[in-house]
Amino acid sequence: MPPSTTSTASSSADPKRWLAPVALAALVLLFAWRSFRTHRVFNDTADEAVHIACGLEVFERGRYTLEAQHPPLARVVLAALPYGAGLRLESPSQSKQPKWTSAGREFYWRTLSLARLGNLLFVPFLLAYVYLWGQQLYGRPAAIAAAALVSLSPNLLAHASLATLDFAAATTIFISSYYLWRWSRRPGPAPALAAAAAFSIAVLTKFSALFVLPLIGAALFALARRWPGRSAAAAFAAAVLVLVWGAYGFEAGPLPPPQFERPNPITLDGAFLPAPRLVRGVLDVLDHNAEGHHCYLLGRLSHRGWWYYFPVVVAVKTTLPLLLLAALALFRGPPLALALPPAILLAVAMTGNLNLGVRHILALYPFLGLLAAGLFTGPRALMILAGVLAGWHAAESLRAHPDYLPYFNQIARGHEERFLLDSNLDWGQDLERLRLYLEQNRVESVYLSYFGRADPARLGIRGIRPLPPDLRPAGWVAVSKAHVAGLALDGYNLGWLRAHTPAARIGKSILVYYFRTSAESARRPPARRTGPPPPA
Repeated sequence: MPPSTTSTASSSADPKRWLAPVALAALVLLFAWRSFRTHRVFNDTADEAVHIACGLEVFERGRYTLEAQHPPLARVVLAALPYGAGLRLESPSQSKQPKWTSAGREFYWRTLSLARLGNLLFVPFLLAYVYLWGQQLYGRPAAIAAAALVSLSPNLLAHASLATLDFAAATTIFISSYYLWRWSRRPGPAPALAAAAAFSIAVLTKFSALFVLPLIGAALFALARRWPGRSAAAAFAAAVLVLVWGAYGFEAGPLPPPQFERPNPITLDGAFLPAPRLVRGVLDVLDHNAEGHHCYLLGRLSHRGWWYYFPVVVAVKTTLPLLLLAALALFRGPPLALALPPAILLAVAMTGNLNLGVRHILALYPFLGLLAAGLFTGPRALMILAGVLAGWHAAESLRAHPDYLPYFNQIARGHEERFLLDSNLDWGQDLERLRLYLEQNRVESVYLSYFGRADPARLGIRGIRPLPPDLRPAGWVAVSKAHVAGLALDGYNLGWLRAHTPAARIGKSILVYYFRTSAESARRPPARRTGPPPPA
């Protein structure tokens, strides 16, 4: 080739070479900005304080003992910035609460936001690996499309915006799946060590990785029709042992007692174990799954769940255009290496008894984005259709702001509580919005039944009275949708509220009612009111 031709080809390739990092950087920044904009809208949800406290214990006391059911890595990440800003544990030695009660409102909001910022550390890794895997399968343009589709997922945005473990777990499970795929294509010690590092990080983020990644790895090796050699398998196992055990300080000793009272807990009496707190955590997860948990689906309550819970979750919590894109990609015939991991993730979740929300299958969404991106390499008509659906997906995502957590698609929108509750819709996130509503309407006293762990008094809600069961009080009443449905109430009945029309809906999760006193009912209502007209 003549020198001039080579020079021209090289220079013309430069813009394409820089397109991917610029596009990925823009997607990361947009994702982080949208997430950050929610931090002071929502108070701490049901699990955030516990995760932050467990991370604070590592910094403050040099140990990890408060709760073993989750590993320490992501919790330490979440607690790092708040600890640097002065947040500490409450004074009792076994407290699972950060010291927010005695602090001012500004300190609470600042440290909570700093904890939530910790999750954004995982965003560039997720989008970079979505791009990397997509680029190796489809090429650069489709890989950028995959990263864009993933970055616009309302469910990923929701859980990246909270100080919880689910977004970090989704990221690390996806990245570990990528390295297992690479190892299945190139068996040997070097790919085995890379896969071991990614696997260890995933396990140290959330124990659910232990139940899905070995199955994903086995499926990928079976698909490749080859198995790792003994030396590579030994290197993988040794590296995982050293990395995971090292994260627990190479502790060895007897198994600690279970931290939760459960019927027929799994015990290993007298055993001397490496990483006994890790073993206790895994056993606690198994015990929790065997016992079950309060859950809700399609108007029904259960303690053991339903095998079809997570398919329903996917059907109503995923944007319709992303579902259509994934369905078209599956019909067209995707790479099996991309189809197997999400199928395994869903199948494992369906066998469990912990039906607690889309967050337990959050790792599904990077795979759906990758599957859909394959359509951008097809015939022109298919690419146009994929572009239209991607635009609809983006519009759905933007429309959801800031309520990414309670996002539902058109199948359930407007009557979400008939389908799902808990962390899908009502995770206690709207207490601050309730405070603003009560202040704006000069409400001095309210009966409150709240599904969450946040302290209403800490947020500045005054005049709170417990809502009596089976009795309609006079005055203002605020109730979480989960409690209206009877979730986590242990027989405490608030179902009578369904017969009344709420005066207001706070965010997506709290209903406000006003019931007139007998004196108010006897006289004509005033012509003007400070707040909304009472319906009952």
